[in-house]
Amino acid sequence: MRKTKSKPTRRLAQTQLPKQSQEPERLPFIAHVYELRKRLFFIAVSLGIFGGLAATIQTQLTSVLLQPSHGQQFIYTSPGGGFDFAFRICLYTAVALSIPVIVYNLLRYLSPLVNKATMRSMALFSMWSGILAIIGILFGYYVGLPAGLKFLLHGFSSKQIEALISIQSYLSFVMAYLLGSALLFQIPLVMLFINKIKPLRPAKLLKFQRWVVLIAFIIGAIISPSPDIRNQAILSGPIILMYNLSVLMIWLINRKQHRPKKVVALLQKDAEIRAERQAQFAKAQEAWRQALSNGQPQKQHSSLHPAAPVAKSKPIAAPAATPRVVTARPLPPSGRPSKYLQDFNRQPRRQFIQQAQS
Repeated sequence: MRKTKSKPTRRLAQTQLPKQSQEPERLPFIAHVYELRKRLFFIAVSLGIFGGLAATIQTQLTSVLLQPSHGQQFIYTSPGGGFDFAFRICLYTAVALSIPVIVYNLLRYLSPLVNKATMRSMALFSMWSGILAIIGILFGYYVGLPAGLKFLLHGFSSKQIEALISIQSYLSFVMAYLLGSALLFQIPLVMLFINKIKPLRPAKLLKFQRWVVLIAFIIGAIISPSPDIRNQAILSGPIILMYNLSVLMIWLINRKQHRPKKVVALLQKDAEIRAERQAQFAKAQEAWRQALSNGQPQKQHSSLHPAAPVAKSKPIAAPAATPRVVTARPLPPSGRPSKYLQDFNRQPRRQFIQQAQS
């Protein structure tokens, strides 16, 4: 005969099949390789498009790059030096303009590995990082570079000493300077990221402010080695400002996270109870001191009312024991022996009654 599954077995199989079908399928390793190749292809296309656009406006980009040098003349020492300079300008411009595309493809590649909340945090972090980087680059280009190059290029020149700087070294110096300015303005994000992993204490951070000021002036002296204190203050001021802004943001975030309204209400109530108890204790202590100064002996609980007379306690007579009147209960239908019923309804003994009366 043909065997068939029972009804409970069928129901169990029907309930398990949809669960197995709803589970996400694990992609093989080669699928991740194909996805990585796809994202790298999009980044390469972005670099090529922005590089071609930069090549069409290469002359304007060169004039913008040479503007902070205050008219300094530059040279190149090889036949391919001019082409190398133009290629570097186009490449750096393409990379700078392709940063949003690079960040987007990186997040899309990592999206299967992280949840939506983490993805939103990463996208928000990338957006603020880009905004702060742009602010740092603008600050370095309009404030830091002119002050630093004016001292470095014209501070040591004389009739017999003239600066002959290659255009490649100038480009490398400017790119490193702008990159350092962009990284310096990432201090708030770095501190907020550390605070998210391990909460920081603003009071402890403020204690390190003197060292932050010292390090900021050292960095300002390295960036612009000028004896003018105003140039160093202009360069070190944003670092100190970013640090204090980070401490303020950490204080606001930790205050909101660790002090909700319920906790604040409970802390206020606890403070009121403590104040009330302290007032009662001070009142009782003052009453005790007055009683001691009057020379009155005190007993238990007489500190609160020292003048009240203590009444002598009288022995309380035990109530007379009344014998219990127990009515016989009918036996259950199953029937029980008569001895069980007599033991259950037994009267108390006389000795227990005498002990209660005494």
